[in-house]
Amino acid sequence: MNKKMFSFFAFFLLLNTPSFALQEDFLVEYINKETVEKPITNLEYNYKNTKKIPIYFHIKEPLSTRDKNIYEGMKLEFVSDRNIYDKGELILKKGDIVEGKLKFIVKSGMNGIPYSLTVGDFKIKGISENALVDEYYKQGWDRGYIVYPLKWALTFLPPTGSLTNVIKGGHSKISTKDEIVINYFPEWNK
Repeated sequence: MNKKMFSFFAFFLLLNTPSFALQEDFLVEYINKETVEKPITNLEYNYKNTKKIPIYFHIKEPLSTRDKNIYEGMKLEFVSDRNIYDKGELILKKGDIVEGKLKFIVKSGMNGIPYSLTVGDFKIKGISENALVDEYYKQGWDRGYIVYPLKWALTFLPPTGSLTNVIKGGHSKISTKDEIVINYFPEWNK
């Protein structure tokens, strides 16, 4: 590195160091003032017991990435498909409403990468959130299986393989007919 370049970087750092410190102070103050929800933890249980009970339900209203009104954190309702028992005790009746959230929306990308939806944070009366392994993931049509062979077939003509980059993946939809299964670990509910 020559002397001019070195002196430029030294001058740049000298000028910007105070602004970096101000930004850090601002962020620390802002973060400290924000209320952060403490995550639910159950440190008393060792999670070695793996007895699980599957819970079956479906979404009450269809959810699609084509709908522009959906957002992460959106509250959703699900309907229980079966009676669920633990040691002969009814813990969830068929038709009961289960609340949940739309956790993540991943947009489609280049080369056929599809949209995807993840729902979770299910709340079932009488069951601790610690006792549920509770995410359901659904993605759209992955067009990568078509795009990549096409891309490689066109590679012998240098710029033409890159034309496939604009092909996006399909939309994701969770319909009322999709069976969602999450696992309930009754021993973790203590």
